[in-house]
Amino acid sequence: MNGGAREPATLVVPKIIRKLLVTMLVGGVSYLVTNSFIHGPNEDLWSLLLATFISGVVFVVQFLADVDAQLEVVRQEQREQHRSTHVLVGDGFSKINEASKLFGLMEASALQSDVVTQFVRNATKIGEDVPELVRNLVHHEIGRMSKFLKELGDGGHAIYEGEDRDWLLALAASTRTSLDAISTTSVDARATEFDGGFWMTDLGQRYVKIQRDLVQRGARARRIFIVDRSELLDSEAFQRIWKSQSEVGIEVRVLTYAEAPPTLRGSLSDFILFDGVLYYESNPSPQRGDGIAPMILSTILVREPEKVKEKVERFTELWESASPPA
Repeated sequence: MNGGAREPATLVVPKIIRKLLVTMLVGGVSYLVTNSFIHGPNEDLWSLLLATFISGVVFVVQFLADVDAQLEVVRQEQREQHRSTHVLVGDGFSKINEASKLFGLMEASALQSDVVTQFVRNATKIGEDVPELVRNLVHHEIGRMSKFLKELGDGGHAIYEGEDRDWLLALAASTRTSLDAISTTSVDARATEFDGGFWMTDLGQRYVKIQRDLVQRGARARRIFIVDRSELLDSEAFQRIWKSQSEVGIEVRVLTYAEAPPTLRGSLSDFILFDGVLYYESNPSPQRGDGIAPMILSTILVREPEKVKEKVERFTELWESASPPA
């Protein structure tokens, strides 16, 4: 029992004195009363005995009243302690049930459970001693990842505002069977030249190196370069780009807008099919002028089977219409 059930010593002493004073007062009054009614031999002795008896009863009654009051305080504290323990145990079991449910869902998921467990364990390393700015950054990244998982899991697609880097490299590195890509001048080149476009950037070069590695693993990589003007095919920059990709094992074909099937000319876009189960598509801004690199407004990742099937059919039709570069 906690210390709240005990009375301070400074209060105990006055209570004892009060009991004694009350007992003595009752005893004195009892002696006077009994002495006035009892007559005969040994009347003083009988008056003293009765006064002592009555005083004792009064003292015991006071003692029992205090004990009952203290017991009531103890019972009240026990009820409060029981209620607190009940709430604490209930919350504990609720958290255990929730953790067990989440663990069961994690085990049933196709994701590697050890990776998810490691993520949670690493998240616990962000303690109160970490600066608030760092904690806010971590909260933002966890929220972004949670949103990505929800979008891709529920709706079958996820959107990234701007030009993505991580999705592209991770998907290319994870490809097992095939990578089929459409490369348009509106996304991967400047308006008048390929020199200085996507393929000259660090991201573009790392992307090609990853494709070289997947070809060496036995996967297939194909790319169709779609240009708006045929003279771009003869440029030195474009020749250097397609040859460097062909040398690492990427199958390359070229196509002008004029040579594209009429039914597809109005919907030609820059996209990448990974293993035929998911595609990655860039949405560029309108061209701002000659020689200015296009800006990527958003990037979308789609795994919906029907939409992926449409992209597979579109790529197949464009591949058949395209030809190897001269």
